[in-house]
Amino acid sequence: MKLKDWLNIIRETHPWILIICISDAFFIFLAWLAYPENFKILVATMIIFSVLSIATGILLVRKRQEKKDKAFYDFLREPSMEHEGDLIDSIGELHKEKVNYLADKVRTMKDKLDETKLQNIDYEEFIESWVHEIKTPISLATLVLENRKEEMSPLVYQRLEHARINILDDVERILFYARLKASHVDYNLERISLELCCEDVLLELQALLDEKEVKIISNMTDVPIVSDKKALQFIITQILLNSVKYSKKEIESFIRLNSGFDSIKKRYYLRIFDNGIGVLSSDLPFIFDKGFTGDNRSHNQSSGIGLYLVKKLCDELKIEIEVDSEYGKGFTFQLLFPLIEDI
Repeated sequence: MKLKDWLNIIRETHPWILIICISDAFFIFLAWLAYPENFKILVATMIIFSVLSIATGILLVRKRQEKKDKAFYDFLREPSMEHEGDLIDSIGELHKEKVNYLADKVRTMKDKLDETKLQNIDYEEFIESWVHEIKTPISLATLVLENRKEEMSPLVYQRLEHARINILDDVERILFYARLKASHVDYNLERISLELCCEDVLLELQALLDEKEVKIISNMTDVPIVSDKKALQFIITQILLNSVKYSKKEIESFIRLNSGFDSIKKRYYLRIFDNGIGVLSSDLPFIFDKGFTGDNRSHNQSSGIGLYLVKKLCDELKIEIEVDSEYGKGFTFQLLFPLIEDI
């Protein structure tokens, strides 16, 4: 038991201690008047007896307080009828009505919480099941587009491929959103090639890039990083889609990718720069907020939920993300990866 607890017990019992001290002072005065020859012996006896009585009382109060605390915390952990009865026994029948009222409220709230948890689990399982099921027709559409490409006009193929990419992106967002809301997420951390990871993403988005006439300028150098490949591809995809979505139609749009080692921050980086619309400086601190839409009266910038998921995944994977933009001149994302020995 801590010194603070002992002081609290003394503070709570100080009225009784004060009464004992006053009684001792009164009887000491009487002993001085009635038995002056035995005064010292009587005073010493009364003081020793009082000190022992006070110490015994404090120990009893401490023991009773420990019993109360145990009953109270047992009740909070599991508000069963048994623990409710133990709590009433420890604090006395005087508080029975209040404890009964508290127990009813706590049990009702616990039942509602358990029901909500079960509903959330069912909902998450349904979403994940739906995501995995919807991937089958998407894969079928991909196969059809690849095998029947020659039978379609380039414009029709581009439009269908654009629609397929958008649907697949929406499905991936739902899946990663559900995963991030889970109580525990397992990431498959492995040594991966950042250059190949970006190439896979660009290959998947090639039809969209062609349709939007966005040129890719890659100055990638392979760097040794450890991360979750699927999550990292999702992060890069969302950044590229954001750049494509807000590219300028009146100029030759491009997205530049650079990678290397930042000697100042001692971390490997991937820098993605575009010459699109950009974002207002007043909106820049909020682009990772869920549902952020920016000032639509001045521009058409809207990050939706994609960049929100990007920030969450970067935090989970210990990837530092930096952004910079000048409205009307483009946007820069920089991902800083932890060194292998820091993971």
